[in-house]
Amino acid sequence: MQRAVRRCYSVEAELAFVALVLIAWQAARIPIEGSVGVSLAHARSVVGLEEALRLDVEPWLVGVAAGSALETALAWLYANVHLPVLFGFMVAFRVLAPDRYPRIRTTFVVSFLPAIFVIGLYPLAPPHWLPELGLGGPPTDAELTASGAVFHNTTAAAASQHFGFAVFVAATSIWLFPRLWLARATLAYPALVFVVIVGTGNHYVLDCVVGTLTFVFGALVASVVHGSASAAGALRPVNEAIRIGIGYALITWGFVSLDLTSLGRWEKDLPWVLVAAVGIACVLAPRVSAQEPIPESR
Repeated sequence: MQRAVRRCYSVEAELAFVALVLIAWQAARIPIEGSVGVSLAHARSVVGLEEALRLDVEPWLVGVAAGSALETALAWLYANVHLPVLFGFMVAFRVLAPDRYPRIRTTFVVSFLPAIFVIGLYPLAPPHWLPELGLGGPPTDAELTASGAVFHNTTAAAASQHFGFAVFVAATSIWLFPRLWLARATLAYPALVFVVIVGTGNHYVLDCVVGTLTFVFGALVASVVHGSASAAGALRPVNEAIRIGIGYALITWGFVSLDLTSLGRWEKDLPWVLVAAVGIACVLAPRVSAQEPIPESR
């Protein structure tokens, strides 16, 4: 078992595993959804704690975005950026440093364990359920179990994996390239995600702290499983990793943007099919030019 965990597999196998983990994460949250009353009570407790700590920036951010083009932009970013960046990053890291990728994979997987514990123990309504923020009001308990809504947990705000993933991307990039300015520039990504998830009323500031801590926990477990490691060492060509990472990010973006309920409406889905096609071209181009597949592992 330990040997399998420490092994690096093909790009496609690693991507399939990441997808399965995310599906399992979504499925595991469904049965632990809390009631509207309890999650709202927890929400007001969180708001009160943030006010005491002077961390309550949600009303200000929501107020700045509300009714403006920024609100539309933040909503678009919330729906479209998260998964493409995650898949693109995981692929790029797998191609760039296959000997270190298993450690990152373990960090990613283990981070969900404390996250599922937190959201099950403390069901939390998102900020947009609070009428005082001006984003609407809470649903009824019946609406939580209505068709469609039953397939996701709407009281799982307590651990923001969106923000945790962003910190994960930035921290790993800096660990791999501690002196590269481009790696340091990835610190802008957590800042952007913070504005997006708080400005759209989906998470509180403290959710971001919890989300970050879940990845800290994952990194600590990974250090035990894989032992001490340094970022120093041979890396594959950066351009190749970036190209393939962007390719899979585009494939992910195109796929998740398809409206599977109306696939017959090609005028609506054609742009996303084209996006996915460009991604496939980015992935296949280096393989075709080299006349050989990407090595399975180092």
